[in-house]
Parts: sequence; structure tokens; C-alpha cells
Amino acid sequence: MALAVGAGYALVVAATTPFTLAADVATAVPLAACAVAAAVRWPRRPTPLPPLGGGTGPRHPYLPWVAVVVALVGWEFFNYLAPGSRADHPTFSSMVDAVNRFYGLKAAVVLAWLALGWMLVRRGAPSGAEHP
Repeated sequence: MALAVGAGYALVVAATTPFTLAADVATAVPLAACAVAAAVRWPRRPTPLPPLGGGTGPRHPYLPWVAVVVALVGWEFFNYLAPGSRADHPTFSSMVDAVNRFYGLKAAVVLAWLALGWMLVRRGAPSGAEHP
């Protein structure tokens, strides 16, 4: 059922024109829902992960996400500032724009984005919490 709802929503979002009110609202609704669900379901104090390779001190569970964000932002800045054409140095956003030109691919990207948000909320829930 969730897959069908997500696919239907992805098809609706894919039909919107970027940077219009309809597209902004269609994007904001799942973001807000994910933020509320994460605030309600996630533990207030995450359990630190055990140290890697017998190191000292615990690891923070969000550290891998910080690394991903830093890598993506670094990629964007490097390619945006690199001399040459955008084809020689594509930014992540220009690659997404190339995919989003096609309705079916845009719908697939939106569905994957919705699934990622759903999985993040589920994985962040305490182990005893029921999952929908």
C-alpha cells in the first residue's frame, strides 16, 4: 500500500514544473512529514556506536551522514568553480537536471527520494517501536 501511494505521489510530483508553487508545495509536504515523523520516532539521545578498530571513545551515529553531505558539497563547489564547460565538470544538480528532463526518470527519482526518507525514519526509530 505504501509503495502504491508513494508511486502515485511521485507521478504527481514529476508532473510539476520546477520552482513553481505546485512543485514547492509537493516537495515541502513529504519533507515536513519526514521531519515530524523523525522528531516523534527518533530517540532524543542516540546510542553512540562502538569505536572502530578498537579505538577509544564512542562514535556518533550521524557521522557517516555528515561525511556524505561534506562530500556532496565539496563535489558541487569543486565542479562549479572548475574552469571549463559544465559538460566537463558537471555538478550534482546539473546531473539531476539532465535526468529530470524525462517524466518517467523524474518520477523514479522522486519515488527513490520518498523511499529514502521513509527508510531513514524507520531506521532511526527506537528498536522497540512498531514500524508502519
